[in-house]
Amino acid sequence: MKVLRRTQFGNPILRTVARHLSNDDINSPEIQMLIKNMYYTLDKKEYGVGLAAPQVGEGIAVAVVGIKPTPARPELKQEKLTLINPEIVKTYGNRTGMWEACISGSELYGKALRYRKIKVRWQDEAAKSHEQDFDNFMAHVLQHEIDHLNGILFVDKVKDTKTFVTFSEYNKMRRSKLL
Repeated sequence: MKVLRRTQFGNPILRTVARHLSNDDINSPEIQMLIKNMYYTLDKKEYGVGLAAPQVGEGIAVAVVGIKPTPARPELKQEKLTLINPEIVKTYGNRTGMWEACISGSELYGKALRYRKIKVRWQDEAAKSHEQDFDNFMAHVLQHEIDHLNGILFVDKVKDTKTFVTFSEYNKMRRSKLL
């Protein structure tokens, strides 16, 4: 397995709608290896909790989520999910501002408007179809990754640009419990 190179803000692939995959595509050795390499990259680089294929230069509708407890978020439970051809089929309630960053955007944080609960339809790495409700942090992460597959960046979801802060300022705020 190998660590994949991340794509940075400004690269046009991040603003392009990703191509959906057929079942044959999903089951191909190339896609199976890409998924393994995406998880490996997420784990080894400690980029965050999710990675969409466009973020590693692939314009296809694949995203992986690897959530685990951290010193900053010890309450999180470990979750791993592969999403292929995902779509949000239902949202619940109003959107609220939630702190967010992106590995493609490097040092920038902001309050993106996200739903606290969503229903998602997707296929897994075996091309099996699923539909499920997600809430709280997982819903937040899934909206971010699905947006990547639709050419949308988290900065597009930030309505109050005064919430933009750098990584170091975000950490200062977090440590002083201002978040």
